Amino acid sequence: MAFLYVLLVLIWSMGFITGKFIVGLIDPNVYLSIRFLCAGLLFAAIALVLRRPFPKWKELPKHIVAGCLMNGLYLGLAYVAIAKGLPAGIMALIGALQPALVTLLAFLLIKEKTSLKGIIGIFIGMFGLVLVVSPALGLDMGNSGVSLLTLILGCSAILVLSLGVTYQKTSISSSDIFSSLAIQNLAGSLVSLGFVFFLGERLFVMQWESFVLVAWGIFVLSGGGVFLMVLLLRKSRRASQVSAMLLLAPPLAAVESYFLFSESMTTIQIVGFIITIAGVYLSLAKAN
Repeated sequence: MAFLYVLLVLIWSMGFITGKFIVGLIDPNVYLSIRFLCAGLLFAAIALVLRRPFPKWKELPKHIVAGCLMNGLYLGLAYVAIAKGLPAGIMALIGALQPALVTLLAFLLIKEKTSLKGIIGIFIGMFGLVLVVSPALGLDMGNSGVSLLTLILGCSAILVLSLGVTYQKTSISSSDIFSSLAIQNLAGSLVSLGFVFFLGERLFVMQWESFVLVAWGIFVLSGGGVFLMVLLLRKSRRASQVSAMLLLAPPLAAVESYFLFSESMTTIQIVGFIITIAGVYLSLAKAN
């Protein structure tokens, strides 16, 4: 199980890197709509080959809601916020709130309990992540052109992701994972397509790099990362346990950017990474 958590964090961190690679080649929501559509068809094909049951009609809306929340709305709102001028560092900082939100929502919606040590660990991890993204926060918010609406969009993205994560622990967790993810990805593709028209995105450069990035998104990010996240959410004791692990993704992405894009890492970022690891480790404490 520990190996699967490590693999999840590694793949999730690569999502940040992929976002840099597609710049100038594919518009974000064009990329997401294609990725989710093809991933949905892939999971549907796997379910059919393995003869896995699909959800009954009355259960279908729940899977559609889960897909809209975790896929289309989360990434769509995040990209809209960034497109409207929200700095990536601020977006990462807002994202640090996710484990705390998941802990609260899981308690309110599904009566899931977390130990005091686990809660403390989450906040320590959040503090570490703040240190990691701190170099990107050296700006005057008052003069940065970031509107209240843009901040609301960024916060809404993290809220819908937290709702989506918590929703995966409800009754849909008993359904077949392949057929469920087929429906979720197809639903997410429709939401992303809506953002394509809303933002007027059109860019898709017809060259081999674009197709490699699309294949990477389908088979690795969706077929691997999202699949692992849903699988671990179903098997874990607490939704917050998986969510806290994802605090490690932005710091790991910073390390990957250091090697791939020669981006510098400051001492405070390295210290923040260590603190985040310590906080996540502490957050895995069992609930009383």
